[in-house]
Amino acid sequence: MFKNIKKNQKGVTLLELTVSVTIFSIIMLAVTQIFRMVVEGQRNAIAAQNVQESVRYAMEVMSKEIRTAKKDEVTALGQCANVQNGRVYDVNGQGDELYIRNYKDECVTYRLNGDRLEIERYPVGNPTSAIADFITPEKIKVSNLKFSAVDNVGADQSMVTIRMDIEAIGKTAHKQGVTLQTTISSRYYE
Repeated sequence: MFKNIKKNQKGVTLLELTVSVTIFSIIMLAVTQIFRMVVEGQRNAIAAQNVQESVRYAMEVMSKEIRTAKKDEVTALGQCANVQNGRVYDVNGQGDELYIRNYKDECVTYRLNGDRLEIERYPVGNPTSAIADFITPEKIKVSNLKFSAVDNVGADQSMVTIRMDIEAIGKTAHKQGVTLQTTISSRYYE
């Protein structure tokens, strides 16, 4: 009877236990790596989406105002200080600031302030009441902003070309960069 009991006892050997723990560990490591890759991919996609949304908003704000800008002339209200008389668009010598007179008779300047795109507005003839605000969020870095203006009122259509580099601020692995260049033409005709 004692022999029977010993024969019916089944167990695992140390070698079998070691092999099964090793296989389980390899499977768990693979699953963990796959999960980590999925999370990193999602973070990259979110960073790219944030950059695209921020660029879309900034370009929409700028495009509307640039398209509807009007020729800056001396009027009863005055004239914009940075726009030459008779022009719709003007840029500074480095090409990193754009000056326009918008349809509300406000003098407008677009520029880079630090790493953010800034807009400054003031009523024509009253530069002391200028109000500046950012049109890109803090989590987005804008660099290499350049404006190029072709102002041919009366001959050809006036237009502004904007070029900038944009990237999400964060971990290096999650930075998503975009280089944007677009040309916006004026709706102002004489």
